[in-house]
Formats: sequence, structure tokens, C-alpha cells
Amino acid sequence: MEIVPPDATLPIPYVRRLNRIAEQTVYLARPGLRALPSGAGAVAVGVAFQAFTLTLLLWAVWWPAPISTGDYVFAIGCSSVFAVLVIGVFLLLLRKYPGFLIAILRAPFISLRVTDRRILWTLPWMKGPLMEIGRERILGGILGDIDRHGNGPAAVVLVPGDPSADIDGNIHFDRLPNAAAFVAALRNW
Repeated sequence: MEIVPPDATLPIPYVRRLNRIAEQTVYLARPGLRALPSGAGAVAVGVAFQAFTLTLLLWAVWWPAPISTGDYVFAIGCSSVFAVLVIGVFLLLLRKYPGFLIAILRAPFISLRVTDRRILWTLPWMKGPLMEIGRERILGGILGDIDRHGNGPAAVVLVPGDPSADIDGNIHFDRLPNAAAFVAALRNW
């Protein structure tokens, strides 16, 4: 048996990159709670009111403490009905809108990076990017009203017919830190 060096089996000894310039990051938005969609607070308030109402109902069922067997059957039966209703509504929403729930849960962890070649959405626990849009698919950016800290809405304008765009041909961001720098990074291409 003849031992051949690994490079001898390749048609070329090595591969050179055609573009030797390293990719440079122009804008970076770190993840955090501010990345939650703007309606997430209203949804959280609605869920809190529902939880408060459920707590009051459970308190009314279990106070004063059941004494007889019939009282225990009634209290456990009512609590079971409440639990089935809550779980049923949660499963119904999860089944009907799974993408919305997953997007809200992922939002605080997504990092948005604009480089000189592309835009990347990454999650810390994934090896590859969550989404990547190349420079050739981007026409520019739109800046919304920003607050005194420079945070605000922005949008990426994509080429007509791009599958990642919404009906207007854009990708919208509710709250970006330093939104003006994000739009400037898109315009400098």
C-alpha cells in the first residue's frame, strides 16, 4: 500500500480567494429587550390582565378553603376547566400563528449587522445566519422619526419582486439603535 500525501490527490495544490479584501462591518445592532416589536408591550399588558382575572377566579373558587368532599370536587373541577381553557387558547394561538410567537421569542437575541457586502441577521446559538441579503438586492434605506437617543424605525428598500420584501418592497424595523447610521450604511453602498 502506498501512502500518498493529501495534496497530491487534489487537482490544484491550494485555492485562492478571488476577492482578498476582508468584509467590513459598517453597522451593528446588538440584541436586547428593545428589539421586541412595538406591539409586544400591549400584548403583555393584555396577558397580564387575563392572568389577574384568572387569579381572582381561582381565589373565588378556593376561598374559603373547601371543607366537604363536594366542595373539593367543585373546586378541583372549576380549576381543571380553567386550566383546559387557558391551555386550549394558548395552543390555538400557537397553532394559528406559530411564526409570530417564534419571532417575538427570538427578537431580543437577533443581532443585525450591515457589512460592505450584505445584511446579516444572526442568533448566538446558530452557526449560520438567520437571514442574509446581498448588496445586489438592496436599493437603499428609509429613516422614520427618531427619538432623542437616535433610536427609531427604519426600512430596507429591496429590488422589485424580492421574496424577502413585504407588499411595499421593504423590510421594516420598529426600533433600531442609531437608525440614522443604519440608513447611512445602506446608502453608502
